Amino acid sequence: MQTIIEKLESLELAWKVSGDTEKEKIVQLKKEIEFLRNDLKKLPVQIFPSTSEIGELSSGIAGLSRQLQVPLQNRIEHKHELHKGFLISISFFLLSVFLIWALINSYQNNKQFEANDLKYRYLKIADNTAILKLCNITDSLYQKNVDSFRTGVEQKEQRLIQQAEDLRLAGEKEREAKSLKSRAGRR
Repeated sequence: MQTIIEKLESLELAWKVSGDTEKEKIVQLKKEIEFLRNDLKKLPVQIFPSTSEIGELSSGIAGLSRQLQVPLQNRIEHKHELHKGFLISISFFLLSVFLIWALINSYQNNKQFEANDLKYRYLKIADNTAILKLCNITDSLYQKNVDSFRTGVEQKEQRLIQQAEDLRLAGEKEREAKSLKSRAGRR
């Protein structure tokens, strides 16, 4: 810009030297040069931003640099979701395990029933008449009153279980008594 101003001044000097004949043209050129010079002086103000804008920009840059100096804290959240397919497969697996367990249990019960049936049939065909008579009486009692027969059998089973428990306790008490006698005899 300085070089343009210097060239214009040198043109102005050259025209001053050239003569008075073209004095009107020179005056007109002088006005235009003066006008151009004023425009050129205003040009830096128009091109470059004002100091207040520069101050705002520098403060903004300083704020951004401060923000960049503070590291960002990234929070990573893990969300574990079970998809429908996975839940369905687990439910089918549990259902199949339950059904297999029920099938095995029913198979074992069926085998027990078949064994009991075979044992009962063996007792009926045995040559022992007393056992055959007892089986016939048992069948007739069962067919006569199923509920009372079942109740009676369960009560007798409970009595036998209680007797076995009493015998076990008695054996323990006898062993304790023997050990106490042996300790007492040593003193």
